[in-house]
Amino acid sequence: MSGYFGRGEAIGHAGELLQGAVRINGHISPFLVTLPMPGFRSEAKACASRHWSVSPHWKRKALRAAQAACGRWGVRETMAIEIASEIPVGRGCGSSTADCVAAVRAVAAWADVRHGAEVIAEIVHEAELACDPTMFDCEPVAFLPREGRVLQRFSGRWPAMEVNVVDRGGAAVDTEACAVPRYTADELDEFERLLELAAIGFEAGDGEKLAHVAMRSAEIHQRHRPYAAWSALCDGSMRSGAWGVAIAHSGTVAAVLSAPAVAGKEAPRDVHLVGWGR
Repeated sequence: MSGYFGRGEAIGHAGELLQGAVRINGHISPFLVTLPMPGFRSEAKACASRHWSVSPHWKRKALRAAQAACGRWGVRETMAIEIASEIPVGRGCGSSTADCVAAVRAVAAWADVRHGAEVIAEIVHEAELACDPTMFDCEPVAFLPREGRVLQRFSGRWPAMEVNVVDRGGAAVDTEACAVPRYTADELDEFERLLELAAIGFEAGDGEKLAHVAMRSAEIHQRHRPYAAWSALCDGSMRSGAWGVAIAHSGTVAAVLSAPAVAGKEAPRDVHLVGWGR
């Protein structure tokens, strides 16, 4: 890519700390709290071009996001978008949303547009129809993926913890083909309690409490979308002294959450990839 270009970056995630649904104005709306993973990154470059294009050519969602951003901000030029991503595809790590966020940020940098995460969420949602909250980076939020907006902002921050990402393997997952679970009334009630518990965990900086939320969320979803080898993963993790396990509810990865190996270490920062490519 030659000439003046804008650059944008975004991170992926290691599945969901909490996923469920809440009652809003008589409707049931899915929500999620993702586990941000700064070690999973997507970078985009954008520059003016004679026609719209994206590289790699199959990252069409990132192209749609860039076009939507231009439309939102009154940018009349057509653009070439280049994506370079380190995020595994089809594993539940938010690769497509991260590509879209990076592309929107690249367009914003090229056009010198100031924007907030909420605006990016609206634009990316327009391109994807359902998206992850990776545009909020490491800010803890509960997000409505099918509406492209925040359900709840949590006080505090992600506490220090060791995050060990594992992949069960198998075929890539088409997230768009995953149906929304039909939760029971009791499950909806429990999701409300888990949101409250997550809020307490973030405010107190209590990683062990957040890991408990992740475990309970995953346990509920074994009734709706079972995670292969869930029992073995949990048993092995607990024997090793882990706090808990988070899963990608529509993917193949899981994240074992443990006390930080070094006191005062910021997290989530380090990613220990176990099983990729097997």
